[in-house]
Amino acid sequence: MIRILAADIGATHCRFALIAAEVSDEDLPLLSIRRKRVFPGRAFPDCARALRSLFAPDADTQALLSHDEPVDAAVLAPAGPVLAQGDEAVCAMPNLPWVLRSDELRSLLGVPRVMLLNDLSAQAYACLLPAEADTVCALAGEAMSGAPLAVAAAGTGFGKALLLCESGYAGERKKERLDRMSRARVLPSEGGHAEFPFVGEEEFAFARFAARKKGGDRLIGDDIVSGIGLALIADYLTGAGAPPEQAAKMCADRPEILEWYARFYGRFCRNYVLDALALGGLYVSGGMALRVPVLDHPAFAEEFYAQTPPGHFLRSVPVWHMRAPEAGLFGAALYALLRLRVREKQPGGRG
Repeated sequence: MIRILAADIGATHCRFALIAAEVSDEDLPLLSIRRKRVFPGRAFPDCARALRSLFAPDADTQALLSHDEPVDAAVLAPAGPVLAQGDEAVCAMPNLPWVLRSDELRSLLGVPRVMLLNDLSAQAYACLLPAEADTVCALAGEAMSGAPLAVAAAGTGFGKALLLCESGYAGERKKERLDRMSRARVLPSEGGHAEFPFVGEEEFAFARFAARKKGGDRLIGDDIVSGIGLALIADYLTGAGAPPEQAAKMCADRPEILEWYARFYGRFCRNYVLDALALGGLYVSGGMALRVPVLDHPAFAEEFYAQTPPGHFLRSVPVWHMRAPEAGLFGAALYALLRLRVREKQPGGRG
C-alpha cells in the first residue's frame, strides 16, 4: 500500500486527505480516503501554518498526519500556475496569499517526494476515475476516441485544463489499467484570465456595471464565470449587493440570475472546446456547478450550441459533470501514483 497526502487548495476551500493507494492483480488502481481535513482558504495566512495544523487534531477529528506514520508522497494542487524546473516547482496563488515551493514543502512535511500540480490538472486526472469523481452525463454526445478532453471548473475563479488520452473514460465508465493511464497527458491552462466575450447591448450594459464594481475596464473569465461573477449578476439584476453565497440562494426566487450565469458559463465552455477541438468531451467540475444547477439550465445548452447548425461537430461533444467535491484529491493521488510507478521502472528505481 502507498500512502499519499493529497491536497486541493482553493481560495474558498482547502481540502487535504490521506489516501491509501493500492494496485490489484489486474493492475487497477484502488484509491481510498483514510482521513480528510477541510477548512476555508483564508483560515491560515500562509501554507506553512496550514500544513503544520495537519499534525494536530482539530475539534472533531484526529490529526491528519503523524510523524510515526510516514507518507510515501505528497501532491498539492493549488489554484494557480505551477512553474517547474527539474524537480523544483513554485506556485504563487492569485486568489489566496500563499506561495508554495516544493523544496520548502518537503522540509515542512518530512516527505521525500513532494509534487505541485495545478488544481485543474488534478481535476483532469480525476476524469480517469469516473466512479471516484461521481461523473454523470449532463449533455449527451459521442466522444471521439483519442481526441482532447476539456476540463472546466468555476469556483472563486475559473480554471481550465486539457486531458490527452486514448479514449473517453467517463463515457466508457470502465476501470482502466495503470499502463493506459500512465500514457495520459494533461495540459494546464490559465485561460480563466482571458477576457470574457460579451454579446449584445444588454450584456455590454452589464459589463460596464461590472467593470465599475471591479474598478477596471477589462473583465476576464475569473470575474464573470465564478462566484464573484454570480454576485455581480445578482447585483446588476436586483441591486441586492449580495455576496456569492447569498447570490446562489437568490437563484431560486430570481431565476433570471441563474439564466444569465448559465448563459455565460456555456459560452466560456464552448469557446474553450472550440479552441482546443476537444471532441473527447467537456468535463465540468468546481463548486459553482454544485452550488447552483447551472448545467441543468436550458441556457447552458443553448449557449454551448449557439450558432452551430445541425450536424456540426460541437453537437457531438458530450458534457459530463464531476460531482464529487473530492475529485481533485483523487486526481492528485492518481498523479502521484503514476509518477511513483514511472520512477520505479526507471534505471536505478525500486522496481
